[in-house]
Order: sequence, then C-alpha cells, then structure tokens
Amino acid sequence: MQPFPVPDPGQSNYACGCAALQKRDLLAAVDSFYRAERSGFEPDLCAAGRWQCYMLLGRFEQAWRESAAIEQRGKPDPHRLWDGKPFSDRRVMVRCLHGLGDAIQFIRFVSPLRQYASKVIVESPRRLMPLLTRVPGVDEVCTWEGLPSAPSDWDQQIEIVELPRAFRTTLDTIPASVPYIHLERLTQWSGISDERPRVGVVWASGGWDRSRSIPVSELTPIFQLRDIRVYALQGGAEAADLNVLPANCMVHDVTGESEDLLGAAKLIAQFDLILTVDTMIAHLAGALAKPVWLMLNFAADWRWMTGRSDSPWYPTMRIFRQPRPGRWDCVAGQVCSALVEWVRTTGQRSNSPAMLSM
Repeated sequence: MQPFPVPDPGQSNYACGCAALQKRDLLAAVDSFYRAERSGFEPDLCAAGRWQCYMLLGRFEQAWRESAAIEQRGKPDPHRLWDGKPFSDRRVMVRCLHGLGDAIQFIRFVSPLRQYASKVIVESPRRLMPLLTRVPGVDEVCTWEGLPSAPSDWDQQIEIVELPRAFRTTLDTIPASVPYIHLERLTQWSGISDERPRVGVVWASGGWDRSRSIPVSELTPIFQLRDIRVYALQGGAEAADLNVLPANCMVHDVTGESEDLLGAAKLIAQFDLILTVDTMIAHLAGALAKPVWLMLNFAADWRWMTGRSDSPWYPTMRIFRQPRPGRWDCVAGQVCSALVEWVRTTGQRSNSPAMLSM
C-alpha cells in the first residue's frame, strides 16, 4: 500500500499566498509568502510575491527592500539592466522593453535622471518615438525596429521600469507633475462640432489579460446619455463591438483619426474626458494631464494599488473599481451616475483655446 504523499509546506504556503494576493487579502498574503520562504520555498518567488503586496499597499520602501534582496542573491534577471551605480556624469541608456503603458508611465523619471546624467538616450518601440522626443530630459531617442537603430555611445543602461527603484521612490516622491509629454498648438479638429462635453471611450485592453476588458454592452447606459457626445477610441478587433449596440446608442467612431501614438495624443488632447479600462490610453491621457476615468478590474495591477479612487501617478485620474471579480455592471452604474453629476456641474463645454497637439 502506497503511503499518502506529505504536502510540501513551502509550496502549500506559497499557494496560499498567491490565492490571498488574488483576493487582495494582502497582509495575509505577505504572511504566507514569509512562511513559504521559511519552509524552504524559492526565496526570489516569495520576495516577488511580497513585492507585489507592498506596492499594492503603497509601501514602496518595503518593496524596494525585497528588490534588493532578490538582487543580492544574484540570480540572473533579464529585466534588471541597471548596475546599481550612481548616474552622475554618465551617459545613460534607458531601454523601454516592457509595454507601451509602462514606458509612458515611467518616462517621467527621465527629467530627474537628467539632473545627474550627462546625457539620456531612450531606446523604445518605433511607435513611441514621436512622443518620447517631447519629454523634458530626453536627449536622444532610438529604436531597435529599423533606422535609426544605432544610438550614441553610452556608459550605463537601465530598463525603464527600474527607474522608480533606482530613485527609491515613495508615494510622497513620485514625480507627479503633469503634463510631462508636451504638445504644441494646432487648429481645432474638425470632427467635433457641438457644445456638449466630449468623452472618449476605450472598453477593451490587450488580449493577454481579458479581465481588464469590459463588455461593450455594459456601457450601453453611458452611450445613451444625451448630454454628452461619446467617441470610440477603441483600437483593434474590438472596435467592431460597436456594431452590436442598440440603435439609440450614439457613439462616434474616431479610431481612424489616430493611426499612431502621436495621432492618439492629438486626439486625446481635444476631449474633455477620457473613459477607459487599464490600457496604454489611460497612461497617455494621464501624462497629457487630461481628465481620465479609469475602470479597473478587481485584481488590478500593482500600480493602481487598492482602495483608492485616485492615483498618485496621475493627478487628473479618477478610479472606478470592481467590488468583486467580474462585476462590471457595478462599475458601469457608478460611472454613469458620475457622468450625470459631472455634466450637471460642468455644463456645456467652454470655448477653450486652440487644442494642444503636434
């Protein structure tokens, strides 16, 4: 008779930590990750779990201690490019190897970086290049996607998501001055004609995390409001979701107006409000200092923390959160009520100066 296998306490505690993290029971998750490590489970995985918990809790200092512990153990990590040395008088290469939203969020650190470095070169996807040249502190932008692919000589490199740790950023020291992507003036976009507030909407995130996307049908009450003018900024295949809406949903599709990220920035600059799920557009609107309402899934990314209706990263952002996984109806209802109140207090859009764009 085969004996029953004895559960591995380290693995069991780690699994409990991951489950608690998913439920956003963060202190219980931290405790489980510590118990897992004491039981012999992979220490870097336990530290990474605690890192997420501490960032969600806004305890950045404790998160950086976990990062330091991982680094000291010396296991190779392709996302760690920084050598840990000061940036003073060095030519620094900032590499944007993560998502577009990550690059837009953390490019704000280039300005304080430039106070120490003799030069800052940014390597990014080609789509980002026209935007990043408009960020204070950026001396040069290059890409690995064809020409210009050869950057100037550099002494030190860092992946862009490492910059908050390099500066040991806390909630109180986040560089939160917006806008930090600066656009020039141009003539008003001819696609907007009446005096109702203009609201641009994005309902689907990237395919790699479907939990971030809201079914477009949930937004029907918003699309039926008559005191706002709604524009679809949704890109990708999900733009076709508009075809399933009832006939009384007045949504104007302007996705063809912005074929690149600079075009998207031009478009965003001309709206009174951006309503979006967790996408690159949320970061771009925040970086441009546009009012942006973010509709978040329950187990949202660490950067949005928990229990907050605002974001220390973007002063113009308001957050609407799922109370439980899958409950987009609650979010849509709150947003619809907030829009009615926003229109009541805002009234018709003002005759603002020429829109900011490039």
